[in-house]
Amino acid sequence: MPEWAIHIKWAQRLGIPEEISSSVNFLSDFPEKTQEFMEFCEREGVEIIMRLLRVHDFSAIMKIPKYLQVVFVRQKGCEYVKAWYLHYLLDYIKMAPELSIEEIIKKTEDRFESCEELETVGNFVMDNAEEILQDCRV
Repeated sequence: MPEWAIHIKWAQRLGIPEEISSSVNFLSDFPEKTQEFMEFCEREGVEIIMRLLRVHDFSAIMKIPKYLQVVFVRQKGCEYVKAWYLHYLLDYIKMAPELSIEEIIKKTEDRFESCEELETVGNFVMDNAEEILQDCRV
């Protein structure tokens, strides 16, 4: 994964405050150590999972850990959602050097429901692809 300094740099360039980016970085990399997220999971996680089971959404069930994070950050606001998707995309770019940025964004859209925040982040990543590749894959 890229260093947090890379995540923070790109979040700031997207207009996301460092406080939000740092919070999301910690959540993404250490969800089990994020007190507020763990309390959210204890309070609402079972109901969210049961809802997925009732509608037999097995593709979503397979994504439960990340799905819970998206639901959690959505409650905190769109800047958190954008920071979360940016973190996810930058990690994916680093982990899958054989894939183009376009492929990574498409796979992310397929894995998660398309939303305005993901579209904004995807466009931002595409617009800055050359420099992001330099930061994430060197």
